[in-house]
Amino acid sequence: MTVQLPETKPADAPPPKLFDNNGQPLLPAAATSTPPAPAADYVQRMPTDSDKVMQHTTPIKYTPTRFDKYWHKGSTVDDGLQKAVDATTVSHTINLPRGVRIHCSISLAMLAGGCGGDPPPPPSKKDGDERLSMAPSQPLAKDPHPPTPPTIEACIAMYRAEKPLAYGCPVDTPNRSIDAEKSDRAKAAAGKP
Repeated sequence: MTVQLPETKPADAPPPKLFDNNGQPLLPAAATSTPPAPAADYVQRMPTDSDKVMQHTTPIKYTPTRFDKYWHKGSTVDDGLQKAVDATTVSHTINLPRGVRIHCSISLAMLAGGCGGDPPPPPSKKDGDERLSMAPSQPLAKDPHPPTPPTIEACIAMYRAEKPLAYGCPVDTPNRSIDAEKSDRAKAAAGKP
């Protein structure tokens, strides 16, 4: 067996290079000739320990009895606090114009209060309003006796009574109803001394 000592390098020699300019490690030719193992060959191993570690089961089995419906679910402290809140709560409803109501409650035991209102009323049902329905289909033959459309006053009266508008009433009947109401008020105000 023979050993060969490395040659001594002068002090101004550059240090050995471990990485190339791209940051890749410089390996001997024998190591680079073997291709790296592809990632597709990786197999996830299943745990070898007991699989019951993550199961959250209790060893005590409970079977309901006939007395369960009589058992009180809350505590005495919760019941006492609820009774104190109920006894010190003051509620009041404020009625505003146009049917708006506001419900307010204040509880002295909780030192809290709040207000809320009723939901808005549903819109009136005007099923016969032609603005809400699809356009009528064209008849195959023209009607020799077409129905006469109602007068504007009759349409306004139907709208004010919240009845469905008859076919033939103008689409702007709500606007005409407001204009007629304004003119009625102006006539009534002019007639007063």
